[in-house]
Amino acid sequence: MKLPAPKKLPSGSWFVQLRLGGQSISITEPTRDKCLARAMAIKTGLIEKRRHPDPLTLGEACDAYISLRENICSPTTLDGYRKIRENHFGDLMKKRINMIDERVLSAAVAQECKRPARRSAKLSPKTIKSALSFVRSVLKEHGVELGRVIAPEVKRKVIRLPDPALVVKAVQGSPVELPCLLAAWLSLSMSEIRGLTKSRSLLDGKLYVLDTVVRARVNPQPENKASESKKKAPYADIKKEGGKEEQRTRVLSLPPYILDLINKVPGDIIVPLTVKQIERGFQSCLSAAGLPHMTFHQLRHLNASTMAMLGIQREIAQERGGWKTPYTMESVYTHTFTAPRQAADRAIDQYFSGLLEPKNANKNANTSKKRRIYRLFKNG
Repeated sequence: MKLPAPKKLPSGSWFVQLRLGGQSISITEPTRDKCLARAMAIKTGLIEKRRHPDPLTLGEACDAYISLRENICSPTTLDGYRKIRENHFGDLMKKRINMIDERVLSAAVAQECKRPARRSAKLSPKTIKSALSFVRSVLKEHGVELGRVIAPEVKRKVIRLPDPALVVKAVQGSPVELPCLLAAWLSLSMSEIRGLTKSRSLLDGKLYVLDTVVRARVNPQPENKASESKKKAPYADIKKEGGKEEQRTRVLSLPPYILDLINKVPGDIIVPLTVKQIERGFQSCLSAAGLPHMTFHQLRHLNASTMAMLGIQREIAQERGGWKTPYTMESVYTHTFTAPRQAADRAIDQYFSGLLEPKNANKNANTSKKRRIYRLFKNG
């Protein structure tokens, strides 16, 4: 009888998950042999499977959830799971999962809302909501399905973007001109830019976005609890075929100006810079030009807004930028530029001002009208 291979958790325990009668059964034991023996006993019916979840702690359940997805999910997804496991819901991670209900989880969320973050006063609602979503998925996999949990509302931020001409002028001639133009002109993300190579990405004047390079932790299983607490896995560049979504694998026409910049780069890698070098170089360009702060990723927002301003057909803009849905493109990435918005505001103001103050109006008649209105209010 074939059983799933047990996996060693960071806590040092061994874990295996069975599927019987449409239900998931989690088994955790201190040794691999005991874990296999108990799984075999349940599978063969020697031990009746429990109806309630195993009394794992939430932390152990999170470790098991991540471990089962080691060879399935992307490195960045797994790294995000590990960050939540390590940095969020500290007290809740010690609780047994069969003791967690809507009230307990809502209280833990409220505690997270009060907890200070490293770089700001509080954790953002988006960060807390992502952590909560992960915890709910973990609990559901172990048979704990919860109803409504009170969570902070995620509000859309209003992002003010500089004029594209000013951004292009700021980066032109700098060491980060090429990656910045790939993002602002062709709507490539940081991982897509770092995955470009001349051998795979260039053909007949077209740019093929086929690979990505992401920075994530490779998390080897620690030998014991002591090694887990003392040593964390280092970050490393990981190359993978394909984009974050199927739509992100795309072909773009390569402008001659960008192709000329690419041809000047020695070697096969088109942008041989680290993430920090690109981000710091971009911030230096903005600062030198006197432009407000914006993140490198917001260059993709700049591209989406430019296409909207130029009246590019929505379906073409969506395909060009690799967005999964029009909603994502329009609600997250498209912003109104300051200059066109001001021009529209001026036109509307002039129109309504004209209605209120006609050019050929009789001044005396208006004065008499105002006096009549004043008398009506005074007597009424």
